[in-house]
Amino acid sequence: MPIDGSPVSLRAVDLAIEFSMRDGSKLTLLHVVVPPAMGISQAALEEMQKAGESALEMGESRCRSFGLTARKLLKTAEGNRSSTANEIAREVIDGRYDLVILGSRGYAGERGILMGSVAVSLAISLPCTTIIVR
Repeated sequence: MPIDGSPVSLRAVDLAIEFSMRDGSKLTLLHVVVPPAMGISQAALEEMQKAGESALEMGESRCRSFGLTARKLLKTAEGNRSSTANEIAREVIDGRYDLVILGSRGYAGERGILMGSVAVSLAISLPCTTIIVR
């Protein structure tokens, strides 16, 4: 499940925990770093990756509190040739996931309205069941 550390993404983690406890499903937490189109310094990229690791740790901590283990994935898109939605979709397809649970609006906020919602893009393009948490 994609996670950015926002309250809505953590609610998605909570729902995934419920599914896992009920059904015994495996949990994967995914954070995608997409460098901005205008380029970025190595230090700034490392800071974005550190924020992603922190978000993954928050989700993993929630899982551990219920006795569950979650696989953590931090993906960094190469250059500016991809998007968060594309990177998530690639992982879901390559990993043959059965279900994706994600928050409806994370830290993209109002910018997400102008640029298009990751959640909506994934809901219409993923080949598996997608649950969007609000």
